[in-house]
Amino acid sequence: MEQNLYTLAQSQLNKAIDLCNLDDNVKVILQQPKNEIIINFPVKMDNGELQLIKSYRVQHNNILGPYKGGLRFNENIYLDEIKSLAMWMTLKNSLQCLPYGGAKGGVKINPRKYSEREIESISRTYCQYLKKFIGPNQDIPAPDMGTNSQIMDWMTDTYEKLGHKHEKGVFTGKSVECGGSEGRTEATGYGVVTCIKQWAKENNFDLRGKSYIIQGYGNVGSNTAILLSLLGMTCIAVGDHSGYIRNLEGFNVYKLNDYCIKNKSLKDYPGEIIDKKTFFSLECDIIIPAALELVICGDEAKDLKCKMIVEAANGPIDLCADEVLKEKNIQVIPDILANSGGVVVSYYEWLQNRRCEYWSKEQVLSKLENKMIETYKKVSDYSRKNNVSLRYASYILSLKNIEKVYLKKGY
Repeated sequence: MEQNLYTLAQSQLNKAIDLCNLDDNVKVILQQPKNEIIINFPVKMDNGELQLIKSYRVQHNNILGPYKGGLRFNENIYLDEIKSLAMWMTLKNSLQCLPYGGAKGGVKINPRKYSEREIESISRTYCQYLKKFIGPNQDIPAPDMGTNSQIMDWMTDTYEKLGHKHEKGVFTGKSVECGGSEGRTEATGYGVVTCIKQWAKENNFDLRGKSYIIQGYGNVGSNTAILLSLLGMTCIAVGDHSGYIRNLEGFNVYKLNDYCIKNKSLKDYPGEIIDKKTFFSLECDIIIPAALELVICGDEAKDLKCKMIVEAANGPIDLCADEVLKEKNIQVIPDILANSGGVVVSYYEWLQNRRCEYWSKEQVLSKLENKMIETYKKVSDYSRKNNVSLRYASYILSLKNIEKVYLKKGY
């Protein structure tokens, strides 16, 4: 039976609230998003027909600053999913002490079924209807699953033309040519790998020669894999929406990346074809879910044979699986920490846009690494001292930061 993602998100939130004895009023405020925006907009297709397209923008909380969160193009999105992701963005930004609230958006299409002209038209039309709800001091969207820098460029251009002024800071994740930041493309993967390195350092675990499997080989998965290869780790299995393959001798992650860019999936890439159950029961050191939510549920968790999981995706593990992993002593680096590198560099892009200056890739990635290490250590220390998981240490630190602001400002 399919689970509702918002059930997971609220359950995690409320467990963390109970653990940290959060102020009752703050608890009430965080239960639901402030704004749930649904827009059905018409777009003319290449064949001349008009198609009505459903889209969402959920703005969860903005006590810390403007709403901030990605936009995904995916045919399976639903309102409660976007609400969950918006809530996690609130927590993620608070955990990293960024001056942002949380939001998320989506357009309910399969981008692989549309031409480039149609995708441009959908992107620009969505932005036209969304314009009054977003802005560099109001709500700042970014790329997510199914979107990229080109889509952010089109949306930024549309927003600027409608407002008759330059407002590069309204979107992040743009191309460098259109005001984006160096280092943004690899930022999420870079943050994931920084967390893995810190975990290995704390646990005296040599990563050289160790194995991992990765589910999802888009921007986040591919950049994570390439960076892990530089540490001497081996990818023995990989999966995406087209299926799963393994190679116990290890994949060439660079060739794999080139193939996925060209063919849009792993389909027909050389390797032994396996099913999802076999994939998640492979013996390896680290498992990296880097695509969809709710991919490791109770049944999959029972089969896992790894030492650690790092949530490069949002919400990939359900509550039952979390309990199983605790019993099996498999540590989890949670999503709101592990994949927060993307929004950290989005913040750096926003700062560069507002200051009209540009930083080198070395500057950006150095700042990101220091930020990820600082936050990881803070979470790890809290986890150890209070005997809670890294997930709930992350949640509690985030919630307490939000609580402080509410108590200072009043309700």
